[in-house]
Amino acid sequence: MCGINGVFHYREGEADRGLVERQAHAQRHRGPDDWDVWCEGPVALAQRRLSIVDLSAGGHQPMPNEDGSVWVTFNGELYNWPEMKPQLAARGHRFRGNSDTEMLLHLWEEKGPALVDDVRGMFAFALYDKKVRRLMLARDRVGKKPLFYHDNGKRIVFASELKSLMLDPSVPRDVDPSSVADFLTFQYVPSPQSIWQGVRKVPPGHRLIADERGVRVERYWSLPVAADTSIRPEEAVATLRDKLAEAVRIRLMSDVPLGAFLSGGIDSSVVVALMAQASSARVKTFSIGFEEEDFSELAHARKVAQHIGTDHHELIVKPRALDLLPRLVWGLDEPFSDASMIPTYHVAEMARHHVTVALSGDGGDEAYAGYTTYAWARNYARIDAIPGLLRRLLALPSHVLPADHALGRKLRRMGLEVVDRHLEVMAHFPPRDLADVVSPHFREVTQRHDVFRAARAIHARAKGAVGAVPALLYLDAMTYMTDDVLVKVDRTSMLNSLEVRAPLLDQNVLEYVATLPFDQKLRGDVTKWALKECVRPMLPEGILKRGKQGFGVPLERWFGADFGKLAREVLLDKRCRDRGWLDPKGVERVLNGTGARDDRRARQVFTLLCLELWAQTWVDRPREQLVQPTDGPLPLHPAVAATAKG
Repeated sequence: MCGINGVFHYREGEADRGLVERQAHAQRHRGPDDWDVWCEGPVALAQRRLSIVDLSAGGHQPMPNEDGSVWVTFNGELYNWPEMKPQLAARGHRFRGNSDTEMLLHLWEEKGPALVDDVRGMFAFALYDKKVRRLMLARDRVGKKPLFYHDNGKRIVFASELKSLMLDPSVPRDVDPSSVADFLTFQYVPSPQSIWQGVRKVPPGHRLIADERGVRVERYWSLPVAADTSIRPEEAVATLRDKLAEAVRIRLMSDVPLGAFLSGGIDSSVVVALMAQASSARVKTFSIGFEEEDFSELAHARKVAQHIGTDHHELIVKPRALDLLPRLVWGLDEPFSDASMIPTYHVAEMARHHVTVALSGDGGDEAYAGYTTYAWARNYARIDAIPGLLRRLLALPSHVLPADHALGRKLRRMGLEVVDRHLEVMAHFPPRDLADVVSPHFREVTQRHDVFRAARAIHARAKGAVGAVPALLYLDAMTYMTDDVLVKVDRTSMLNSLEVRAPLLDQNVLEYVATLPFDQKLRGDVTKWALKECVRPMLPEGILKRGKQGFGVPLERWFGADFGKLAREVLLDKRCRDRGWLDPKGVERVLNGTGARDDRRARQVFTLLCLELWAQTWVDRPREQLVQPTDGPLPLHPAVAATAKG
């Protein structure tokens, strides 16, 4: 796991080595063990390395091939490296060490840009071929590793993190109003856009090619959308068990200590159980809880740990964890308001004192229909048998009721299509609420931007093949999982120089699960049916029968403490009013919570708070200060600071 950055003048110009070095240093937390820059003519590639596999100099990056004609800087892990190395060696390729990064160089020599079809893992990398003056950027299939870029028509600059990219004075610092609207709606900025105009993300499952012809972005992988109804339930369970066991086993490849996050939910419990089967050593597990017992899953995590026999570690997160918020706002790069980033940071911080790599259960909800919204959508969709015109007529009275009125919500959703119902439930500020909280000027500049349009298009890709409700899983996997869940885990773990691996998001597992019929995922009232069945012998029955709890934070209870005080101080401040994004009266209504449920109000306040803190951190400060959080210098995690170089 590392941080990468670089520049390529594909039409004219010379790379600035000094600037690329400063950009690399801004990502020091992503790779404290080693660093370097390769610079030659129009191109420069940089690497900050967190050493996981091949700790020797053989893993040093940026890395060339045998004759120095191809160079690569790589972030991630390639799990099929052990099987690919002897195959490449048999075809005449020579290796300097035992780093998985070398595989990319040799595959490029054989296949060019098509090499991405042969790699299995999590990754973001930049590869430059001197002979043809071509740069390729690539990102893994589901977007576990980030990659931002800016193209000005003559040169492309890229980095793992925005704070590194923004050190380049040519990268614009103009906030994109449409991205602000998207953030207020979804709590994250959807790919491929970024919060800055002119800065984009390489989308998951895509590669970018830059050469004298210009820059083009190409899709190389898509999640299957057609279900195979011939798969019998018992066959699905047996095949899935084998694929999951293999996905976990190959992720135990490491030359440094390794453990796992354990929430007490089914996803992380499955991963830990399979780790224990595959490992001869006692698995180290790490869990986070809250003083509010109805939010805390510690008791369940402890039960799993005792059942499996892990070396278990726990931490209680308290309201003062909000002291961490300014650093997280800085560390997330873009506006982001999934409050579970707080416990995720803390579990990563705790784990880093013991291990360098942790496995997680991310991806289970989207793949196996784990969210309660899917059962709700299936049940609600029964009213779709009523003609659309009649449903919309029945929904008309909702317009005169408060936004959070229970009857008003039900009537309003009656008139919506399946995907719009789902998006409204997922949204922190659905369109009706968004219009009430932003300023008149902001409404004017974003009036042509439909915050749901892109999501509807993604849903439509799968709807025809599997149906409207099952297609919601595809939608969430392509949006919420990629731009929320995986962003949260990557940024919070890398702030602690910790690598996190997600076996449930293995390519082979995902592709198989995508073909399973919907009723093998949501079976009656049982969510994640196939996943639970394949590990039934390994886990306590009580864990298998648990409903979805989620990694939530008791924000509504913290609202009366420091959270509420901080929100009022920030959102009622002159800087927030003068910024012109939000309507002061609308903000007051949200803060006062008139007619709103406590949990919904707290999430909305947290979203507004994170937006303004982001603006104070990223918009109000000079460019050169963006490399440091607002709460002081960023130290390396104590577990790695003593050995860090540079």
